[in-house]
Amino acid sequence: MAQKQTQQDLRRIDVSKEVLSAINNGIIILDSSLQVYYYNKWMELHTQHKEDYVIGKKLNEIFPTINTKTLIRKIQTAIKIQTPTYYTASTSNYLIPIKINQIKNPLFEYMQQDISIIPLKEHKELVSLIITDQTNMANTNALLQSNIKKVKELNKALIEEKKKTDFQHKQLLSNSRSAAMGEMISMIAHQWRQPLSLINTVIATIKVNKELGQLNDELINKSIDKIEKTTHFLSHTIDDFRDYFKPNKITTKVNISNIFEKSLFFLKNELKQTNIDYKIEIEPDISIITYKNELLQCIINILKNSLDAFEEHNIENKEISVLVKQHKNNVHIDIIDNAGGIEKKNLEKVFEPYFSTKSKNGTGLGLYMCKTIITEHIEGNISLESDQNGTKVAIELPNKM
Repeated sequence: MAQKQTQQDLRRIDVSKEVLSAINNGIIILDSSLQVYYYNKWMELHTQHKEDYVIGKKLNEIFPTINTKTLIRKIQTAIKIQTPTYYTASTSNYLIPIKINQIKNPLFEYMQQDISIIPLKEHKELVSLIITDQTNMANTNALLQSNIKKVKELNKALIEEKKKTDFQHKQLLSNSRSAAMGEMISMIAHQWRQPLSLINTVIATIKVNKELGQLNDELINKSIDKIEKTTHFLSHTIDDFRDYFKPNKITTKVNISNIFEKSLFFLKNELKQTNIDYKIEIEPDISIITYKNELLQCIINILKNSLDAFEEHNIENKEISVLVKQHKNNVHIDIIDNAGGIEKKNLEKVFEPYFSTKSKNGTGLGLYMCKTIITEHIEGNISLESDQNGTKVAIELPNKM
């Protein structure tokens, strides 16, 4: 009886099925037991299941491979807090096992999906499940990662064949910057995915609420505010990315605290994913006259080395500590991690080109580039100490070049 009453209530809602069917997203209305009450044309087209067949059945009966417990938990959470929730392709990968046939030579067997779970205000026991096809983005990102790796390998193979001349020295720096750019593109793509998914969710929420007759000025204003804040973040990310790769021709006054804040912006996702305790001791007004972007590139490289080291060692309590002190003629920076350290036999080679202690994806150019920039361009010094517990990179920079 409860199911029949709910279906009668849904029919009384002024919902234009033609509009819902025209939306380029999958839409399923269901309850926390996964019983289906609505199944739009997009879902029919992509799953080959007609709405008449699906209505009244449970979603896990139609798609047995669904992680039933996880989906029920997510639906119950959305109903409990009465707020839309969403899950990106990077975390959910796919909910409905939809075979891919629209991409030539795909990297995935099933459609990669972003999932939005939107509670229905008039029927608090129901949610609208909105599925967005993110296979193209996921496919592009995977190809990008693959191409970055290939470019690094090709660059390394090409440079190893060159003679060790002054030209090779310049070429090494250029290729180091290209490798850094490749990693940076990957970081930017990762940082963009969630904001883009958020914008898509906000738009889908507006569409659904409009068709359910629940769209009001408050919801519109909140949605516009979310979109404006998110697009500002995307624009800010691109500005930082552009500034990072601008060549420095003139020295400027550089605040050291800002340099580390900027490096954390680029690496924040990796720090969060690896659960690293990051500590920094620095006075906010320490500044020097130097090449800003080249110094930033060195700091990011050193921190990235620590992150990579944590990936290769099973460390329970991961820590990166930064200590900055200003002296009369210079600034001293210590970057310390507890990522397991470097073998003693390798310490003398860490600043050599093509030498890497990484088991995979190491170009051997990062620390070589840092030493070249710091000693030759910035007129400072860099050294490295390591034992079985971790590594300390010490940098001395002149207050003024």
